This record gives sequence, C-alpha cells and structure tokens, in this order.
Amino acid sequence: MAVILVTGMPGVGKTTIVRRIGDELGRRNVPIAGFYTEEVRNSTSGERIGFDVVTFSGQRAPLAKIQTGQTRPQGPTVGRYSVCLKEFESLAIAALDKRHQQSSDGMLLLDEIGKMELKSRAFQESMQAIVGEVAAKKLRFVATIPLKSTGIDLIERLKLVPGCLLFHVKPSNRDAMYEQIKDACLSVVSK
Repeated sequence: MAVILVTGMPGVGKTTIVRRIGDELGRRNVPIAGFYTEEVRNSTSGERIGFDVVTFSGQRAPLAKIQTGQTRPQGPTVGRYSVCLKEFESLAIAALDKRHQQSSDGMLLLDEIGKMELKSRAFQESMQAIVGEVAAKKLRFVATIPLKSTGIDLIERLKLVPGCLLFHVKPSNRDAMYEQIKDACLSVVSK
C-alpha cells in the first residue's frame, strides 16, 4: 500500500486529521513533506476571507482570497475566491518537491487535491509525477480529496493504485477514522 486518501464533507475534520498524522509521524522521526490548507478569517467579523497553504515546516502563503465587489480577480476563481497562483505555487510546489529529499522511509502529506489547487498548471504537473511515483511504489502518500471527486483524473488514477485505502470521514466517525488512518500510516512507514 502506498496511497491513503481521506474524503468527507467540508468542515468534517480532514485537515485536522492530516495535521495530526503529520505531528505523529514527526514524533516518530518519520521524514514528511507536503502541506495543508487553513481557513483565514476576518479578525473582527469572523467571516472566512480566504485560505492559506502551510507547509509542515511552518511556512505559509495565501492560496485564495475572497473577491471584493470592485476588485478584478488577480487569478482564476473558485466561487467567490480568487486563487493566488504565484504565492501558492512558490510555496506548495517547493513543498511537493521536498519529497525527493526524503529518505525512502518518508511520507508525502497533502491537504488537499481540490478545485483551488487544481487551478495551478504547475500543481497539476507535480501531481502527475506524484501519481506515477505512487503507482510505481516509489512514494508513500496521504491526501485529502473532495467528497465529489468523480471525473477528476488525478484522483481517479490515485484510487486505481493497487492497495489504495479510501477513508470517508463523518462527524460521527471522525475520532475512529483518525485512529484507523494513523494505524494505516504507521503500518506503511514500518515496512
């Protein structure tokens, strides 16, 4: 098994699970690369105004920002958000490339393969290479994916990798899913 996919509705806790997996692997001195996304909220109103991408070493850059009524989008859009391609790519692609600096006992963690991230051609190209590495069993990989991912070629290819595990997180099973995903990750890195 080389690929673990985590899916579920927005806000169910997928990102929290990936972050906890990263912390657990770090405590066990397992080399990790990759990133997760975090909501950015207005400090006064609490309204979500964007998303940041954060590496497991703590670097941060914007992924997307809410479009204001008068402002023309600076990049491609997803709903009311404008994707910050330059900033996202400068940090996220470098984080993905760090997988080559890991020893063979490391793991790539990615939250997420979603609409915003897929607006980046560079991200898509990196993901194509990652799918090939996972299929060839040269890379251990954990990623969150949207619940409605049918038709997204990269995700469909990952699901077809022999031994792929797919975990569906719900509010009612979130804690149990974390334990199962953690056990699957630890099993992979102990081989």
